[in-house]
Amino acid sequence: MNIDSYLECIQQKEAQVKAWKHHDPQQVRQQIRTANPGGSLAGLAVGVKDIFDTADMPTGYGSSAYEGHQPDRDSWAVQRLRAAGAIIMGKTVTTEFAYTHAGPTRNPHNLAHTPGGSSSGSAAAVAAGMVPVALGTQTGGSVIRPSAYCGVIGFKPTHGAISLQGVCPLSPSMDTLGIHAATTELARQVFSVLCPRQHRDSSFAREPLRLAWFPGPLASQAQPQAIQLLQSVREKIETSGLGTVTDLEFGSDHALGLSESNRIIMRYEAARAHRDVFSTRRDLLGAATVGLIETGLRTTDAQYEQAMQQVERAHAAFMAATMGLDAVLTLSSPGEAPRFEEGTGSSSFNQAWTTLGAPCLTLPAGKGQAGLPLGIQLIARPGEDHRLLDIGQRIQQTCLNT
Repeated sequence: MNIDSYLECIQQKEAQVKAWKHHDPQQVRQQIRTANPGGSLAGLAVGVKDIFDTADMPTGYGSSAYEGHQPDRDSWAVQRLRAAGAIIMGKTVTTEFAYTHAGPTRNPHNLAHTPGGSSSGSAAAVAAGMVPVALGTQTGGSVIRPSAYCGVIGFKPTHGAISLQGVCPLSPSMDTLGIHAATTELARQVFSVLCPRQHRDSSFAREPLRLAWFPGPLASQAQPQAIQLLQSVREKIETSGLGTVTDLEFGSDHALGLSESNRIIMRYEAARAHRDVFSTRRDLLGAATVGLIETGLRTTDAQYEQAMQQVERAHAAFMAATMGLDAVLTLSSPGEAPRFEEGTGSSSFNQAWTTLGAPCLTLPAGKGQAGLPLGIQLIARPGEDHRLLDIGQRIQQTCLNT
């Protein structure tokens, strides 16, 4: 599709999906005239989550406290996209400060349901065909979960692989730029532009793949259809000869401890990142955001340090457990997207991996009883981002009929 086709799609669907906080067709056409025609992403239509600063578009961070805010320069990631010839189609809806106070975006597969969060508009825009790629961020489950709910590719790279300069922080120890895409190949192309220093390692492409099975200690909280789908994918991987799948020797205590550490670290760092706006414009913040900051301000330095130490211990255990493995096979979300009024869904199947800083990939793998998408999640060791994308592409081509 060319840019005109995406503009037409936005015009047709935006009134129902509400994926965009800012979109100006005239501004898009102006970019086309000045974009780099020889870049590796030349002409690629991209949506950008509204916590990334943009010099030519308002950036409100999903908050009424920053309504109409206009940065004076692009974030680093947006600069890279523009230099590669991409066309920024606008700013996609985000929850406030990328936490949980939701915006108006609906799931394109069923408007009565949430697209997930916090990267709500980015996932929905790709799912609706408004753009083939959109940037998001993940601190808990804000890329993987909405991608799974919306039936698109979701990729969260290794923590720190891509600069977050010019991106509104939530919890810098865990905040990670993510990519929502129509295909794994598009996700790879964008990642290669945003992380040029990480070169693809062609030496790992062994067969069969060695995968690990880890539904996790909270698997009983998932919808039975999500567990059944994950099991079905495992069987297809094994019967196709693509790989072997063995249980991951990673204790439940580590996984549960990481989820708790995620919450402690997030509220501690978020409170300090947003203390000024909390003290001056608290009345303009959502109730969930106020609660997060209040709890974070009560969280002690000792509690924070203890959580960070727990992450270090779990990281060592994860690296030992995954030695010689290609990826971990697990759940992307508890199941199908909840109804809109129930919130943006649970990040319980994402928090541990985000806290470890590991790269994560969700692939659309089918639909549930309500006709909404279901995904599977793959996790690799930190730094093995290209390996993960290759494995995901192979599994998708061999085992998934979506």
